[in-house]
Amino acid sequence: MFPRIISWILAVTLTVAAFYAGTLDILERPLLELRYKLTKSEADPQLVIVEIDPKSLREIGTWPWKRSLHALLIDRLTAARAETIVFDIDFSLASTEEEDAKLASALARRSGHTILAAFRQWSEADGQFVDIEPLDIFAEHAEIASANIIPDTDGLLWRHSREHPWKNSTLPSIASLIAENASSTVRPQGALNEFWIDYGISPGSFARYSLSDVAGGRTDPANFSGKTVLIGATAVELGDNVATPLYQSLPGVFVQMLAAQSILKGRDLHPLPNSLTLILLLLTSAFVSITSWQQRPGQVIVSLASIDILVFVAAIVVQSTSVILIPVAPIIVGTLLSASFTFLTRFRQLGLKVVTERVARLRYQTMMANVANNAFDAIITTDRDGKIETLNLAAKRIFDTNLTTKNQVNMSEFYIPSKLTNKQDFTEILALALYSDEPRRILCKRSTGQAFHADLAVTTLNPDQESELILVMRDIDRSVKAERRAFRRERELKQAKTRAELANRAKSEFLANMSHELKTPLNAVMGFAEMMHNEVFGPLGSKKYIEYSQDIYDGGARLLATVTDVLDFARIEDGELVIHTEQFDLSDMITRVGILASERATAAGLSFNTVISTEGSFVISSDERLLKQALNSLLANAIKFNSENGFVILQLQHDDKGDFMLSIEDSGIGIAEDQIETCFKAFGQANRGLQRQFEGAGLGLTLSKKYIEALGGTLDVESIVGTGTTMTITLPSDVEQQTQLDMVSEAHSSSLSDKLQSDSAHH
Repeated sequence: MFPRIISWILAVTLTVAAFYAGTLDILERPLLELRYKLTKSEADPQLVIVEIDPKSLREIGTWPWKRSLHALLIDRLTAARAETIVFDIDFSLASTEEEDAKLASALARRSGHTILAAFRQWSEADGQFVDIEPLDIFAEHAEIASANIIPDTDGLLWRHSREHPWKNSTLPSIASLIAENASSTVRPQGALNEFWIDYGISPGSFARYSLSDVAGGRTDPANFSGKTVLIGATAVELGDNVATPLYQSLPGVFVQMLAAQSILKGRDLHPLPNSLTLILLLLTSAFVSITSWQQRPGQVIVSLASIDILVFVAAIVVQSTSVILIPVAPIIVGTLLSASFTFLTRFRQLGLKVVTERVARLRYQTMMANVANNAFDAIITTDRDGKIETLNLAAKRIFDTNLTTKNQVNMSEFYIPSKLTNKQDFTEILALALYSDEPRRILCKRSTGQAFHADLAVTTLNPDQESELILVMRDIDRSVKAERRAFRRERELKQAKTRAELANRAKSEFLANMSHELKTPLNAVMGFAEMMHNEVFGPLGSKKYIEYSQDIYDGGARLLATVTDVLDFARIEDGELVIHTEQFDLSDMITRVGILASERATAAGLSFNTVISTEGSFVISSDERLLKQALNSLLANAIKFNSENGFVILQLQHDDKGDFMLSIEDSGIGIAEDQIETCFKAFGQANRGLQRQFEGAGLGLTLSKKYIEALGGTLDVESIVGTGTTMTITLPSDVEQQTQLDMVSEAHSSSLSDKLQSDSAHH
């Protein structure tokens, strides 16, 4: 009984220590995110967001906006009878007197309630927090609320406060003022200042309207009548994003809305008091400790899983019906430790007994094995010189002999010196094998003179004396022969691989030569077709001839493009791709490529957008020609394989590591997951056979991938059939990597310059 109590106390103590140290948050917070997913709810329609979104930025065209625009927005919302207007925007700095006066007048004309944002931030220069509030001409016509958002230690925003410190006092948060104004209630007596935001409230259910639409009068005023309107930025370009659980990142105005919705809907969550959590931990861990003492290991696992699942389900039910968050990580860890320690304590004495008996039995079995007559391996006892004293039936069978101890035969008579043992005699082999941890391979012979391979292990009969030896030998002749056959097979496979590589090289050379031979007549065909189409030497007589000449030119151009791709592929296969690195601005190149692609997309009935991040520099040292060629090929595919009235988005930004990331998103037919790898193979297409809908040799993606990899980048694909495809190019921004790329490209270019010049002369 006492060891059980000690193990239970130890398990509870470790769990409580981890709980108060915050170590269990690693387990608790993912489980809390799962509970948010399982307790989804809709937002209260009483709260509305007017968002500064990409559409508003694009239509208005400048940033920051004139304050007369905000004044117009206030007038629009006031005319729509909005109950409360909340600005999650910084109005602490002065604009022009005229613009500030217009905003102040609009605030003064407002008959309803208006809330402006204030901030507290740390000043390195002053070494203290600085409180920032709207200009006095604005503040006198509105109420001030704190817009501060404070993430937790893991960088995510789990909790929010109803009030924040402000000028030796406190200031209500935007969320609390929104909730109080929307519900016409005051803060409940004794309500805690800090609460956990309910991320189970779906941001997708927020009532949202673009600021440009509201200011432009394109939104029904009834959407704002009697409601609280929160105005803030959702455009990524403005950088007002907050790291959150479940959604990774949300605009700051969304987080303010979630906090306000949590208060308004009575979903401002609070963890179960630590005292009650500890009581629950004590009860569950004690129950597990008691039941584990009588159960088998499998039953313990089932019971433990059942209790933890029951606690998790109970936490979900309590969270969905109240504002209480039950910590489940302490219960899971506490019950697991209790079961483990109880199980170890229970089986400690039994384990010691079993181990003791096992060791004794092994000693007995080892002694008996040394003299076992029916062992599978040959067991022979000899003296230090190798004179045979005893041998078992397996030894007689292996050596094909009927020797007895009276024959006084030495083991050297069955041993053949060979390269395996460096021609050493048998006494030397015995001495070496005695102190070796691994069996030694030797060449032996049977009494009939037939040679065979054997493994030899040597030990002493008595550890205190080395005069008597035990030789354990195994006939491995079949295994050795099998190894030799395998070695020959491996050598044949290597030779076959070499022949295949030579054949592949010959194929590449053939493709390159044929491509050169085809280009010259193709250029002539296209040239004459163009002359006929333009009627350079006079009219052709019939319009059909002009149409046919255009068809000839188009067909030749398509064939020439295919031949060019084949030639480029052959050069890459032969390792003749030349990289010319130079410094250039990726954003400029993306803009130029986007303009040309936009024209092709418009002609195909598609919408095309180019999005370039404003954060960081995009100057890169790379081969602009190869990168542009790869990008044009990917854009051509996005347009070619798109759906009717679809879209294509070309985007440039930095990834989390600071590398350059170019993505092409389309709403096309998509690629099945099992076909993605095929698309990157030479001449491979997801749509194959005689019934394929799209033309092409199947080299576009292959060449693009090889170009990008040659530039030190990667090409990744995400695609859903019927929905669309996203191609993502990632290029290193690290200066050291780019310098290495320059050195490799210069050396490669120098070694191949003569051959490339001869190719150019041929063209």
